Amino acid sequence: MKKLIGIGLWLLAFAIPFRFSILDSKDVLLENGTADNITGLLSFLAVVILLFGGYALVDSASSKPTAEDHH
Repeated sequence: MKKLIGIGLWLLAFAIPFRFSILDSKDVLLENGTADNITGLLSFLAVVILLFGGYALVDSASSKPTAEDHH
């Protein structure tokens, strides 16, 4: 079950549009000349958290080697 949830988190991470965090630079500058890209920052953080969370779930669901596997 953990593995399926982890794969679901990966799919959700790649469903988040990267346009706001990487490609959309013309909407970053405000009218007063300051830069503000909170949407891009939140998109990037969500992708990173979902990727690492999915990896942790998939990795914890894999079988662990036991003492009987060693010679």
